[in-house]
Amino acid sequence: MRDKHPTKAHLIATTVSLINEHGPQGFTVDQLLEMSKISKGSLYHHFEDFNDVIIAAQVERFAKYVEEDVTGITEVLLASTSQEDMLKRFDMLTQIIHGDERSERRADRLEIISTARHSEKMRLALGPVQERVTAAFADLIREMQSKMWVSPDISPEAIAVFIQAYSLGLVVNDASSHHIDLSEWNQLISRVLRSLI
Repeated sequence: MRDKHPTKAHLIATTVSLINEHGPQGFTVDQLLEMSKISKGSLYHHFEDFNDVIIAAQVERFAKYVEEDVTGITEVLLASTSQEDMLKRFDMLTQIIHGDERSERRADRLEIISTARHSEKMRLALGPVQERVTAAFADLIREMQSKMWVSPDISPEAIAVFIQAYSLGLVVNDASSHHIDLSEWNQLISRVLRSLI
């Protein structure tokens, strides 16, 4: 994969900062140009339109979030010395990933994914990132299956999607005025995972 042109990378990074501060519709192209110190001509040389810059920045944000999660899960699973050790480590990681302090990340990821529903451009840009994430998780599951720590009769890809789905599904609790106790949620996830393997 080729590296991004420095101007394009700077525009994306600036857009990411603006989205983090104001949301994807909370700023104008003029604000982006002023903050980035990039000319309008350069912007339109690298991007078809302003929406194209937003899509690139949202995909960048999404990739950052999921790559951090993949790295954490990879470290936990590869450091495990037994099935029980793996499960204990995964329980600890679940508590971190499902903590209240990550509710904004969950909402951002869900918002980015939902944008792809009505934007073919977003779907095409986001698709390869999501496929890489699922493939990375599936590879880890296969590794655990080869050690006989995870049942070999369940599709690694299905487990990979399930793990991502229950993490994002916690957005339902984040949006509620009466939150469930996260320790109860984590206990449920622990039981479900143990029953799967």
